[in-house]
Amino acid sequence: MKRGYPLLIVLAIVGLLFPATVAAKSVDIDPCLSCHDTVTPGVVKQWHESKHSKVGVKCYVCHKAKDDDPAGFEHNGYRVTALVTPKYCESCHPKQVKEFRESMHDEAGLFSLSAYGIVEGEKVVDGVTLGQTLNYKTHFSRESAEAGCLDCHGTVIKVGKDGKLINWPNNGIGRFNPDGSVGSCTACHTRHTFSIAQARKPETCGQCHLGPDHPQREIYEESKHGNLFSANGEHWNWDVPPGQWGPEDIEAPTCATCHMSGFGGALESTHNVSARLKWELEPVFSWPTDPKYLAGKEKYPIDPDIAKRYEKIHNLPPGSLKEVKTGAPNPFAIAKKYAPDIYKAYVGPGKWWSKGETRLDAFGGDALRSANEKREDMLKVCTQCHVRSWAEGDLNKADKTIDVYNAVVLAIKLKYYDPIKKEKLDEDIKFNGKSEADNLWHEIWHHEGRIWRMGAFMQGQDWQHWEGAYEVADDGSHLADWLEKLRLRKAIKEKLNLK
Repeated sequence: MKRGYPLLIVLAIVGLLFPATVAAKSVDIDPCLSCHDTVTPGVVKQWHESKHSKVGVKCYVCHKAKDDDPAGFEHNGYRVTALVTPKYCESCHPKQVKEFRESMHDEAGLFSLSAYGIVEGEKVVDGVTLGQTLNYKTHFSRESAEAGCLDCHGTVIKVGKDGKLINWPNNGIGRFNPDGSVGSCTACHTRHTFSIAQARKPETCGQCHLGPDHPQREIYEESKHGNLFSANGEHWNWDVPPGQWGPEDIEAPTCATCHMSGFGGALESTHNVSARLKWELEPVFSWPTDPKYLAGKEKYPIDPDIAKRYEKIHNLPPGSLKEVKTGAPNPFAIAKKYAPDIYKAYVGPGKWWSKGETRLDAFGGDALRSANEKREDMLKVCTQCHVRSWAEGDLNKADKTIDVYNAVVLAIKLKYYDPIKKEKLDEDIKFNGKSEADNLWHEIWHHEGRIWRMGAFMQGQDWQHWEGAYEVADDGSHLADWLEKLRLRKAIKEKLNLK
């Protein structure tokens, strides 16, 4: 592939063409470097190694607080901010910030608001918010949520009366910022090198995308792609400029290759990580990312032959497994329910999201195209290394897995979980707000079901089968057992006239 001019020559030309602009922004001699070279030498070293340094973008360019930013404070004669938000980054990177804003990454904080909103006992100690939340997965604890969910999803940064930042530090991808913006570019581009090489490596995505509820890192490591990265990745070319990075630089794709890069000039690079996704793999049931399904306007049909197969296997009436609900979880509904103050502050005309009623409103730009258009873009990346028939064959296998997953999990829900809830068989045997039946159902779709589906699309055979599909079947049998035992328990208590 033609490289064009070497990077250093390009950077030198940029410096010659725009010296006045850079100097004006950085106040000629940056006021920060002379002190911070002693106070935080590691930070200064990282900056010296960065592209920002090479083109003359110094500390004050990014850290000079905007007049309307509540997080700004006086520091040695300058008004600065420690919280560099997308509003600051977009002055130089408008395309990237716009694309980020149109992706699901931008809504990550909304999904964690059941862990954020305090229902009782709120107080702030040493900049950390304490209190009881409505999120049973964190033991109703804001304290646990701070170090867990919110570190990845993003917390709400507030400015205290003394100017001290509350719920800080936090680099969560969907962080709510005091200046009305959402997100943190440093979730992927770690300060202060902001390395493109780092953002391209799977470990960066894997800092959040791991574990039973989003096991992409573990699945990738098992796949042939991950195997090649582990074996040879240290020898690959990671610093090639965007638009020029291609198959001669790396031997196998990473997360960024497929979901973000313009690999080999196949298409434009993007910061909209939702722009190439045909399927929703995180909800209870899966459905294509077409606008009508994102808005929850229509149910998604299960392949009729597959539906009939599982109706027969599980002894369900014909038509029981015809279709599944779409549109949920809806991040804006979650925000309205659990943290209405946050919803009011960030959603509405002139705010970060001008509209927020359905899951569809979380997306923009290329993420609003049809699911098949998104798949076509993914195939353009795949075919930089594979013939199209190979790539299509692998994705077609995964597509059919979705029908099987939907049918099996819907059968478990209809036959075992729903009766337990409708007959209120587990009302008096809950711990932490949930019964074992609730926990099993959560494991089925939120953990094992995601592993099953994601494993199919990312070539993680063991994860797809033994950690995914098999575990769903195992927990389905446990739910069947629970239904029988709970009904027997209820009958015995009624016979003995026990409350």
